[in-house]
Amino acid sequence: MVKRIVRVSIFVLTIVCLVACTDAASGGEGADNDPGNETKELIVATGADPTTLDGRKTWSGPGYSMNAHMMEPLVFREIVDNKVNIVGVLAEEFENMDELNWKFTLREGVTFHNGVPLTSEAVKYTLETILDPELNSPLAQWISDIDEITTDGELIVNIKTKTPTRGLLSGLTQIPIIEPSAVEELGEEFNIKPVGTGPYKIVEYKANSSVELERYDDYWGEAGVSERIKFLIMPENAVRLAALQSGDVHIAENISADKVEEVESDPNLDLYVTETLRVNLLVINFDNPWMEKKEFREALSLAIDRELIVNNILGGNTIPASSASPPGTIGFHDGLPVYEYDIEKAKKLLAEMDYDGSPIKMGAPSGRYAMDRQVNEAIAGMLKDAGINVELETLEFSSFLPKTDERYYDIYYIGLADLTINPPLHWGSYYHSENSQGGYTNPEVDNLMDQAVETIDDEDAIVLFKELQEIFYEDKPTLPLYYEPHMVGVRKDVQDFLPRLDEYIIVRDAYVEP
Repeated sequence: MVKRIVRVSIFVLTIVCLVACTDAASGGEGADNDPGNETKELIVATGADPTTLDGRKTWSGPGYSMNAHMMEPLVFREIVDNKVNIVGVLAEEFENMDELNWKFTLREGVTFHNGVPLTSEAVKYTLETILDPELNSPLAQWISDIDEITTDGELIVNIKTKTPTRGLLSGLTQIPIIEPSAVEELGEEFNIKPVGTGPYKIVEYKANSSVELERYDDYWGEAGVSERIKFLIMPENAVRLAALQSGDVHIAENISADKVEEVESDPNLDLYVTETLRVNLLVINFDNPWMEKKEFREALSLAIDRELIVNNILGGNTIPASSASPPGTIGFHDGLPVYEYDIEKAKKLLAEMDYDGSPIKMGAPSGRYAMDRQVNEAIAGMLKDAGINVELETLEFSSFLPKTDERYYDIYYIGLADLTINPPLHWGSYYHSENSQGGYTNPEVDNLMDQAVETIDDEDAIVLFKELQEIFYEDKPTLPLYYEPHMVGVRKDVQDFLPRLDEYIIVRDAYVEP
Protein backbone atom coordinates (compact mmCIF):
# COMPACT_ATOMS: atom_id res chain seq x y z
CA MET A 1 0.00 0.00 0.00
CA VAL A 2 1.36 3.43 -0.94
CA LYS A 3 1.48 5.70 2.08
CA ARG A 4 0.98 9.43 1.92
CA ILE A 5 3.30 11.81 3.75
CA VAL A 6 1.66 15.05 4.79
CA ARG A 7 4.22 17.85 4.51
CA VAL A 8 3.66 21.30 5.98
CA SER A 9 6.08 23.90 4.62
CA ILE A 10 7.11 27.39 5.62
CA PHE A 11 7.38 29.98 2.87
CA VAL A 12 6.48 33.37 4.30
CA LEU A 13 5.37 33.99 7.86
CA THR A 14 3.60 37.26 8.50
CA ILE A 15 2.50 38.59 11.85
CA VAL A 16 -0.90 40.25 11.78
CA CYS A 17 -1.82 41.85 15.08
CA LEU A 18 -5.58 41.81 15.30
CA VAL A 19 -7.02 44.58 17.45
CA ALA A 20 -10.39 42.92 17.55
CA CYS A 21 -12.69 40.51 19.30
CA THR A 22 -12.11 36.86 18.43
CA ASP A 23 -13.39 33.48 19.54
CA ALA A 24 -10.08 31.73 18.93
CA ALA A 25 -8.79 29.56 21.74
CA SER A 26 -5.23 28.41 22.25
CA GLY A 27 -5.79 25.28 20.20
CA GLY A 28 -8.76 26.37 18.14
CA GLU A 29 -7.43 25.51 14.69
CA GLY A 30 -9.14 22.15 14.35
CA ALA A 31 -12.56 21.11 13.18
CA ASP A 32 -15.72 22.08 15.02
CA ASN A 33 -16.27 19.96 18.09
CA ASP A 34 -18.94 17.34 17.82
CA PRO A 35 -20.03 15.61 21.06
CA GLY A 36 -20.93 12.59 18.98
CA ASN A 37 -17.23 12.13 18.20
CA GLU A 38 -16.25 12.12 21.85
CA THR A 39 -13.96 9.30 22.96
CA LYS A 40 -12.62 8.20 26.30
CA GLU A 41 -8.89 8.85 25.89
CA LEU A 42 -6.32 10.11 23.40
CA ILE A 43 -2.71 9.07 24.09
CA VAL A 44 0.34 11.01 22.86
CA ALA A 45 3.94 9.76 23.10
CA THR A 46 6.48 12.52 23.64
CA GLY A 47 10.25 12.34 23.90
CA ALA A 48 11.00 14.47 26.95
CA ASP A 49 9.74 15.21 30.43
CA PRO A 50 8.36 18.75 30.89
CA THR A 51 10.37 19.05 34.17
CA THR A 52 7.59 21.30 35.56
CA LEU A 53 3.97 22.09 34.68
CA ASP A 54 4.05 25.54 36.23
CA GLY A 55 3.47 27.59 33.09
CA ARG A 56 5.74 30.35 34.39
CA LYS A 57 8.74 28.00 34.51
CA THR A 58 8.24 25.67 31.54
CA TRP A 59 11.11 25.81 29.06
CA SER A 60 10.67 22.85 26.73
CA GLY A 61 8.54 22.03 23.70
CA PRO A 62 6.77 19.05 25.30
CA GLY A 63 5.99 21.21 28.33
CA TYR A 64 4.51 23.91 26.11
CA SER A 65 2.29 21.36 24.37
CA MET A 66 0.98 19.92 27.63
CA ASN A 67 0.44 23.33 29.19
CA ALA A 68 -1.45 24.57 26.13
CA HIS A 69 -4.29 22.24 27.10
CA MET A 70 -4.42 23.38 30.73
CA MET A 71 -3.43 27.05 30.62
CA GLU A 72 -4.06 29.90 28.24
CA PRO A 73 -2.30 33.16 27.38
CA LEU A 74 -3.84 36.56 26.71
CA VAL A 75 -3.04 36.11 23.00
CA PHE A 76 -1.75 33.23 20.90
CA ARG A 77 -0.58 32.26 17.43
CA GLU A 78 -3.19 31.17 14.91
CA ILE A 79 -1.57 29.52 11.89
CA VAL A 80 -3.57 29.66 8.67
CA ASP A 81 -2.15 29.05 5.19
CA ASN A 82 1.42 29.22 6.56
CA LYS A 83 0.80 32.67 8.02
CA VAL A 84 0.96 33.41 11.71
CA ASN A 85 -1.66 35.74 13.14
CA ILE A 86 -1.78 36.86 16.76
CA VAL A 87 -5.33 36.56 18.06
CA GLY A 88 -7.02 37.03 21.39
CA VAL A 89 -7.55 34.11 23.78
CA LEU A 90 -8.16 35.28 27.35
CA ALA A 91 -8.01 38.82 26.01
CA GLU A 92 -11.23 39.43 24.11
CA GLU A 93 -9.82 42.70 22.82
CA PHE A 94 -6.36 44.28 22.82
CA GLU A 95 -5.25 47.67 21.64
CA ASN A 96 -2.01 49.60 21.27
CA MET A 97 -2.97 52.94 22.86
CA ASP A 98 0.32 54.66 21.98
CA GLU A 99 3.95 53.69 21.47
CA LEU A 100 4.34 52.56 25.09
CA ASN A 101 0.87 51.57 26.32
CA TRP A 102 -1.36 48.56 25.65
CA LYS A 103 -4.86 47.84 26.89
CA PHE A 104 -6.18 44.26 27.23
CA THR A 105 -9.86 43.55 27.88
CA LEU A 106 -10.46 40.11 29.37
CA ARG A 107 -13.32 37.78 28.52
CA GLU A 108 -16.19 37.66 30.96
CA GLY A 109 -17.28 34.37 32.51
CA VAL A 110 -13.90 32.62 32.40
CA THR A 111 -13.07 30.48 35.44
CA PHE A 112 -9.95 28.67 36.57
CA HIS A 113 -10.09 24.93 37.22
CA ASN A 114 -10.63 25.57 40.94
CA GLY A 115 -13.71 27.68 40.17
CA VAL A 116 -12.08 31.06 40.82
CA PRO A 117 -13.03 33.67 38.18
CA LEU A 118 -10.36 35.05 35.86
CA THR A 119 -9.62 38.66 36.74
CA SER A 120 -7.13 41.33 35.81
CA GLU A 121 -5.33 40.70 39.11
CA ALA A 122 -4.51 37.13 38.04
CA VAL A 123 -2.93 38.46 34.85
CA LYS A 124 -0.98 41.08 36.79
CA TYR A 125 0.18 38.45 39.30
CA THR A 126 1.34 36.06 36.57
CA LEU A 127 3.35 38.69 34.72
CA GLU A 128 4.87 40.24 37.83
CA THR A 129 5.98 36.92 39.31
CA ILE A 130 7.60 35.94 36.00
CA LEU A 131 9.50 39.24 36.02
CA ASP A 132 10.52 38.77 39.66
CA PRO A 133 14.18 37.61 39.72
CA GLU A 134 13.43 35.36 42.70
CA LEU A 135 11.33 33.07 40.51
CA ASN A 136 14.19 32.84 38.00
CA SER A 137 11.70 32.25 35.20
CA PRO A 138 13.13 31.57 31.73
CA LEU A 139 10.04 33.31 30.33
CA ALA A 140 11.14 36.66 31.77
CA GLN A 141 13.26 37.41 28.70
CA TRP A 142 10.13 37.45 26.51
CA ILE A 143 8.45 40.22 28.50
CA SER A 144 11.52 41.97 29.91
CA ASP A 145 10.58 45.30 28.35
CA ILE A 146 7.44 45.60 30.49
CA ASP A 147 7.79 48.60 32.80
CA GLU A 148 4.44 48.66 34.62
CA ILE A 149 1.25 46.58 34.87
CA THR A 150 -1.93 48.16 36.21
CA THR A 151 -5.56 47.10 36.38
CA ASP A 152 -8.80 48.99 35.84
CA GLY A 153 -11.60 46.96 37.36
CA GLU A 154 -11.77 43.17 37.05
CA LEU A 155 -11.42 42.91 33.28
CA ILE A 156 -8.94 45.59 32.15
CA VAL A 157 -5.16 45.11 32.18
CA ASN A 158 -2.87 47.96 31.15
CA ILE A 159 0.73 47.25 30.21
CA LYS A 160 3.33 49.97 29.80
CA THR A 161 6.69 49.17 28.20
CA LYS A 162 10.03 50.82 28.87
CA THR A 163 10.53 51.68 25.21
CA PRO A 164 8.56 51.24 21.99
CA THR A 165 8.56 47.43 21.75
CA ARG A 166 7.94 45.51 18.55
CA GLY A 167 7.72 42.16 20.33
CA LEU A 168 5.30 42.61 23.23
CA LEU A 169 2.40 40.65 21.72
CA SER A 170 4.80 38.00 20.43
CA GLY A 171 6.24 37.56 23.90
CA LEU A 172 2.81 37.37 25.52
CA THR A 173 1.89 34.38 23.32
CA GLN A 174 4.28 32.36 25.49
CA ILE A 175 2.88 33.46 28.87
CA PRO A 176 0.05 31.25 30.26
CA ILE A 177 -2.07 32.88 32.95
CA ILE A 178 -2.23 31.06 36.30
CA GLU A 179 -4.45 31.29 39.39
CA PRO A 180 -2.69 33.18 42.24
CA SER A 181 -4.47 31.65 45.24
CA ALA A 182 -3.67 28.14 43.95
CA VAL A 183 0.05 29.01 43.89
CA GLU A 184 -0.15 30.21 47.49
CA GLU A 185 -2.16 27.19 48.60
CA LEU A 186 -0.15 24.51 46.80
CA GLY A 187 3.37 25.93 47.05
CA GLU A 188 5.86 23.61 45.35
CA GLU A 189 3.01 21.24 44.46
CA PHE A 190 1.91 23.79 41.86
CA ASN A 191 4.74 22.39 39.70
CA ILE A 192 2.77 19.16 39.33
CA LYS A 193 -0.79 20.42 39.96
CA PRO A 194 -1.12 23.62 37.90
CA VAL A 195 -4.39 25.55 37.84
CA GLY A 196 -5.28 27.31 34.60
CA THR A 197 -8.29 28.18 32.46
CA GLY A 198 -7.81 25.69 29.60
CA PRO A 199 -10.17 23.03 28.22
CA TYR A 200 -8.36 20.32 30.21
CA LYS A 201 -7.19 20.10 33.82
CA ILE A 202 -4.48 18.06 35.48
CA VAL A 203 -5.25 14.60 36.88
CA GLU A 204 -1.74 13.35 37.56
CA TYR A 205 1.87 14.08 36.63
CA LYS A 206 4.42 11.32 37.12
CA ALA A 207 7.91 12.67 36.44
CA ASN A 208 9.62 10.99 33.46
CA SER A 209 6.55 8.80 33.00
CA SER A 210 3.24 10.50 32.13
CA VAL A 211 0.95 13.51 32.34
CA GLU A 212 -2.77 12.77 32.46
CA LEU A 213 -5.45 15.36 31.80
CA GLU A 214 -9.25 15.35 31.91
CA ARG A 215 -11.78 17.61 30.25
CA TYR A 216 -12.78 20.72 32.22
CA ASP A 217 -16.56 20.83 31.97
CA ASP A 218 -16.87 24.52 32.86
CA TYR A 219 -14.50 25.67 30.13
CA TRP A 220 -15.51 29.04 28.65
CA GLY A 221 -15.07 28.00 25.00
CA GLU A 222 -15.72 24.89 22.95
CA ALA A 223 -15.14 21.78 25.02
CA GLY A 224 -12.30 19.40 24.26
CA VAL A 225 -13.44 16.38 22.27
CA SER A 226 -11.74 13.52 24.12
CA GLU A 227 -12.69 12.97 27.73
CA ARG A 228 -9.05 12.42 28.69
CA ILE A 229 -5.65 13.13 27.16
CA LYS A 230 -2.53 11.30 28.32
CA PHE A 231 1.05 12.21 27.42
CA LEU A 232 3.45 9.29 27.82
CA ILE A 233 7.10 10.27 28.19
CA MET A 234 9.20 7.93 26.03
CA PRO A 235 12.73 9.22 25.34
CA GLU A 236 13.71 6.30 23.08
CA ASN A 237 12.67 6.69 19.43
CA ALA A 238 12.20 2.96 18.97
CA VAL A 239 9.95 2.71 22.02
CA ARG A 240 7.68 5.52 20.78
CA LEU A 241 7.38 3.96 17.35
CA ALA A 242 6.65 0.50 18.73
CA ALA A 243 3.91 1.94 20.94
CA LEU A 244 2.42 3.73 17.93
CA GLN A 245 2.51 0.61 15.75
CA SER A 246 0.88 -1.51 18.44
CA GLY A 247 -1.85 1.04 19.07
CA ASP A 248 -0.76 1.69 22.67
CA VAL A 249 -0.45 5.36 21.68
CA HIS A 250 -2.34 7.26 19.02
CA ILE A 251 0.18 10.01 18.21
CA ALA A 252 3.99 9.89 18.51
CA GLU A 253 6.28 12.84 17.97
CA ASN A 254 9.87 12.83 16.66
CA ILE A 255 9.69 9.81 14.41
CA SER A 256 13.34 9.09 13.58
CA ALA A 257 14.47 9.56 9.99
CA ASP A 258 15.65 5.96 9.68
CA LYS A 259 12.10 4.77 10.41
CA VAL A 260 10.27 6.89 7.83
CA GLU A 261 9.97 4.04 5.32
CA GLU A 262 8.72 1.73 8.05
CA VAL A 263 5.97 4.20 8.94
CA GLU A 264 5.15 4.77 5.28
CA SER A 265 4.65 1.05 4.70
CA ASP A 266 2.31 0.63 7.68
CA PRO A 267 -1.34 0.84 6.47
CA ASN A 268 -2.44 1.94 9.95
CA LEU A 269 -0.24 5.04 10.13
CA ASP A 270 0.18 8.50 8.64
CA LEU A 271 3.33 10.59 8.87
CA TYR A 272 3.31 14.38 9.12
CA VAL A 273 6.62 15.99 8.13
CA THR A 274 6.62 19.63 9.13
CA GLU A 275 9.24 22.29 8.57
CA THR A 276 9.62 24.22 11.80
CA LEU A 277 10.78 27.47 13.32
CA ARG A 278 13.68 25.72 15.10
CA VAL A 279 17.40 25.83 14.43
CA ASN A 280 19.47 23.08 16.06
CA LEU A 281 22.90 24.22 17.14
CA LEU A 282 25.86 23.82 19.48
CA VAL A 283 26.19 26.39 22.27
CA ILE A 284 29.72 27.47 23.20
CA ASN A 285 30.73 27.91 26.85
CA PHE A 286 33.07 30.91 26.93
CA ASP A 287 34.27 29.96 30.43
CA ASN A 288 36.53 27.41 28.74
CA PRO A 289 39.76 29.18 27.63
CA TRP A 290 39.91 27.19 24.39
CA MET A 291 36.28 27.91 23.52
CA GLU A 292 36.92 31.60 24.13
CA LYS A 293 39.35 31.65 21.18
CA LYS A 294 37.65 32.46 17.88
CA GLU A 295 40.10 30.26 15.94
CA PHE A 296 39.16 27.24 18.08
CA ARG A 297 35.44 27.85 17.48
CA GLU A 298 36.22 28.12 13.78
CA ALA A 299 38.05 24.79 13.88
CA LEU A 300 35.09 23.14 15.61
CA SER A 301 32.73 24.41 12.92
CA LEU A 302 35.02 23.37 10.04
CA ALA A 303 35.23 19.83 11.43
CA ILE A 304 31.44 19.29 11.24
CA ASP A 305 30.00 17.93 7.99
CA ARG A 306 26.49 19.35 8.12
CA GLU A 307 25.52 17.98 4.71
CA LEU A 308 26.39 14.45 5.83
CA ILE A 309 24.31 14.83 8.99
CA VAL A 310 21.28 16.06 7.06
CA ASN A 311 21.48 13.50 4.26
CA ASN A 312 22.70 10.39 6.09
CA ILE A 313 21.27 10.72 9.59
CA LEU A 314 18.19 12.90 9.08
CA GLY A 315 17.23 11.28 5.79
CA GLY A 316 17.27 14.49 3.77
CA ASN A 317 14.19 15.78 5.60
CA THR A 318 15.68 19.22 6.24
CA ILE A 319 18.57 21.49 5.13
CA PRO A 320 21.89 22.49 6.72
CA ALA A 321 21.91 25.76 8.64
CA SER A 322 23.33 28.98 7.28
CA SER A 323 22.08 31.27 10.05
CA ALA A 324 21.14 31.48 13.71
CA SER A 325 17.57 32.13 12.49
CA PRO A 326 15.35 29.63 10.69
CA PRO A 327 14.03 30.32 7.16
CA GLY A 328 10.68 32.07 6.96
CA THR A 329 11.15 34.27 10.01
CA ILE A 330 11.34 38.04 9.82
CA GLY A 331 14.72 39.12 8.48
CA PHE A 332 16.11 35.65 7.73
CA HIS A 333 19.42 36.24 5.93
CA ASP A 334 19.24 34.10 2.80
CA GLY A 335 22.56 35.46 1.54
CA LEU A 336 24.69 33.53 4.02
CA PRO A 337 26.21 30.26 2.77
CA VAL A 338 25.99 26.96 4.62
CA TYR A 339 28.83 26.71 7.14
CA GLU A 340 31.96 25.33 5.48
CA TYR A 341 33.22 21.79 6.08
CA ASP A 342 36.99 21.35 5.73
CA ILE A 343 38.61 18.96 8.20
CA GLU A 344 42.13 19.65 6.93
CA LYS A 345 41.68 23.36 7.53
CA ALA A 346 40.36 22.54 11.01
CA LYS A 347 43.46 20.46 11.79
CA LYS A 348 45.70 23.27 10.55
CA LEU A 349 44.00 25.83 12.78
CA LEU A 350 44.37 23.57 15.81
CA ALA A 351 48.07 23.03 15.06
CA GLU A 352 48.68 26.76 14.66
CA MET A 353 47.02 27.33 18.05
CA ASP A 354 49.10 24.60 19.71
CA TYR A 355 45.95 22.91 20.99
CA ASP A 356 47.22 20.63 23.74
CA GLY A 357 44.49 17.99 23.68
CA SER A 358 42.62 19.40 26.67
CA PRO A 359 39.33 17.51 27.11
CA ILE A 360 36.22 19.23 25.81
CA LYS A 361 33.05 18.20 27.64
CA MET A 362 30.16 17.92 25.19
CA GLY A 363 26.54 17.39 26.20
CA ALA A 364 23.40 16.39 24.31
CA PRO A 365 19.86 15.25 25.07
CA SER A 366 18.49 11.90 24.00
CA GLY A 367 14.93 11.65 22.67
CA ARG A 368 14.08 15.36 22.73
CA TYR A 369 14.84 16.15 19.06
CA ALA A 370 14.87 14.11 15.87
CA MET A 371 17.81 11.67 15.98
CA ASP A 372 19.54 13.85 18.59
CA ARG A 373 21.70 11.12 20.13
CA GLN A 374 22.80 9.80 16.74
CA VAL A 375 23.54 13.31 15.45
CA ASN A 376 25.73 14.14 18.43
CA GLU A 377 27.57 10.83 18.35
CA ALA A 378 28.40 11.63 14.72
CA ILE A 379 29.52 15.18 15.59
CA ALA A 380 31.71 13.90 18.44
CA GLY A 381 33.31 11.49 15.98
CA MET A 382 33.96 14.29 13.48
CA LEU A 383 35.57 16.48 16.15
CA LYS A 384 37.76 13.58 17.29
CA ASP A 385 38.83 13.00 13.67
CA ALA A 386 40.01 16.61 13.61
CA GLY A 387 42.08 16.00 16.73
CA ILE A 388 39.78 17.46 19.40
CA ASN A 389 39.57 15.49 22.63
CA VAL A 390 35.79 15.37 23.00
CA GLU A 391 34.03 13.65 25.88
CA LEU A 392 30.35 13.24 24.94
CA GLU A 393 27.57 12.75 27.48
CA THR A 394 23.96 12.11 26.39
CA LEU A 395 21.14 12.25 28.92
CA GLU A 396 17.37 12.35 29.02
CA PHE A 397 16.26 15.94 28.56
CA SER A 398 15.11 16.43 32.17
CA SER A 399 18.59 15.50 33.42
CA PHE A 400 20.46 17.27 30.62
CA LEU A 401 18.84 20.71 30.87
CA PRO A 402 19.91 21.55 34.47
CA LYS A 403 23.53 20.83 33.54
CA THR A 404 23.36 23.36 30.71
CA ASP A 405 22.10 25.98 33.17
CA GLU A 406 25.11 25.21 35.39
CA ARG A 407 27.48 25.60 32.41
CA TYR A 408 28.72 22.08 33.09
CA TYR A 409 29.50 21.46 29.41
CA ASP A 410 32.08 23.22 27.26
CA ILE A 411 29.78 22.76 24.30
CA TYR A 412 26.25 21.42 24.14
CA TYR A 413 23.48 20.71 21.64
CA ILE A 414 20.07 22.36 21.78
CA GLY A 415 17.20 23.25 19.46
CA LEU A 416 16.08 26.90 19.57
CA ALA A 417 12.63 27.70 18.21
CA ASP A 418 11.66 31.23 17.20
CA LEU A 419 8.20 30.68 18.70
CA THR A 420 7.55 34.40 19.05
CA ILE A 421 8.47 35.05 15.39
CA ASN A 422 10.54 37.94 16.73
CA PRO A 423 14.32 37.44 16.40
CA PRO A 424 15.50 39.55 19.37
CA LEU A 425 13.38 37.39 21.70
CA HIS A 426 14.61 34.23 19.97
CA TRP A 427 18.25 35.29 20.31
CA GLY A 428 18.13 36.87 23.76
CA SER A 429 19.28 33.92 25.87
CA TYR A 430 22.33 33.13 23.75
CA TYR A 431 23.73 36.31 22.22
CA HIS A 432 22.90 39.31 24.44
CA SER A 433 25.44 39.68 27.26
CA GLU A 434 22.73 40.16 29.90
CA ASN A 435 21.28 36.70 29.32
CA SER A 436 23.88 34.72 27.37
CA GLN A 437 23.75 31.07 28.41
CA GLY A 438 27.35 30.53 27.34
CA GLY A 439 28.80 33.80 28.59
CA TYR A 440 29.21 35.39 25.15
CA THR A 441 29.65 39.17 25.25
CA ASN A 442 29.86 41.55 22.32
CA PRO A 443 28.96 45.24 22.87
CA GLU A 444 28.14 45.68 19.18
CA VAL A 445 25.66 42.79 19.35
CA ASP A 446 24.09 44.21 22.54
CA ASN A 447 23.67 47.61 20.90
CA LEU A 448 22.14 46.22 17.70
CA MET A 449 19.76 43.95 19.62
CA ASP A 450 18.66 46.82 21.85
CA GLN A 451 18.00 48.92 18.74
CA ALA A 452 16.05 46.09 17.12
CA VAL A 453 13.71 45.78 20.11
CA GLU A 454 12.75 49.44 19.75
CA THR A 455 12.45 49.37 15.95
CA ILE A 456 8.78 48.99 15.06
CA ASP A 457 9.07 49.26 11.27
CA ASP A 458 9.75 45.81 9.78
CA GLU A 459 11.98 47.03 6.98
CA ASP A 460 14.23 48.95 9.37
CA ALA A 461 14.29 46.01 11.78
CA ILE A 462 15.24 43.56 9.01
CA VAL A 463 18.40 45.58 8.30
CA LEU A 464 19.42 45.15 11.95
CA PHE A 465 18.47 41.46 12.00
CA LYS A 466 20.62 40.72 8.97
CA GLU A 467 23.58 42.62 10.39
CA LEU A 468 23.31 40.59 13.58
CA GLN A 469 23.18 37.31 11.66
CA GLU A 470 26.36 38.29 9.83
CA ILE A 471 28.13 38.91 13.15
CA PHE A 472 26.92 35.59 14.57
CA TYR A 473 28.10 33.85 11.39
CA GLU A 474 31.63 35.23 11.74
CA ASP A 475 31.94 35.26 15.55
CA LYS A 476 30.40 31.82 16.14
CA PRO A 477 29.05 32.16 19.70
CA THR A 478 26.96 29.16 18.65
CA LEU A 479 27.43 26.69 15.81
CA PRO A 480 24.15 26.33 13.87
CA LEU A 481 23.83 22.84 12.35
CA TYR A 482 20.47 22.44 10.59
CA TYR A 483 16.79 23.33 10.83
CA GLU A 484 14.80 20.82 12.85
CA PRO A 485 12.29 18.68 10.93
CA HIS A 486 9.24 17.74 13.01
CA MET A 487 8.00 14.27 12.10
CA VAL A 488 4.87 13.08 13.85
CA GLY A 489 3.36 9.63 13.45
CA VAL A 490 -0.43 9.38 13.74
CA ARG A 491 -2.67 6.34 13.67
CA LYS A 492 -5.23 6.30 10.86
CA ASP A 493 -8.17 6.23 13.24
CA VAL A 494 -7.20 9.61 14.76
CA GLN A 495 -9.39 12.38 13.39
CA ASP A 496 -8.86 16.16 13.27
CA PHE A 497 -5.19 16.21 14.19
CA LEU A 498 -3.33 19.12 12.62
CA PRO A 499 0.45 19.67 12.83
CA ARG A 500 1.75 23.14 13.65
CA LEU A 501 4.79 25.07 12.45
CA ASP A 502 5.63 25.89 16.09
CA GLU A 503 5.81 22.13 16.92
CA TYR A 504 3.09 22.30 19.56
CA ILE A 505 1.15 19.04 19.76
CA ILE A 506 -2.32 20.45 20.45
CA VAL A 507 -4.99 17.75 20.40
CA ARG A 508 -8.01 19.40 22.05
CA ASP A 509 -9.97 18.84 18.82
CA ALA A 510 -8.51 15.44 17.94
CA TYR A 511 -10.16 12.14 18.78
CA VAL A 512 -9.95 8.43 18.04
CA GLU A 513 -12.71 7.36 15.71
CA PRO A 514 -14.96 4.86 17.55
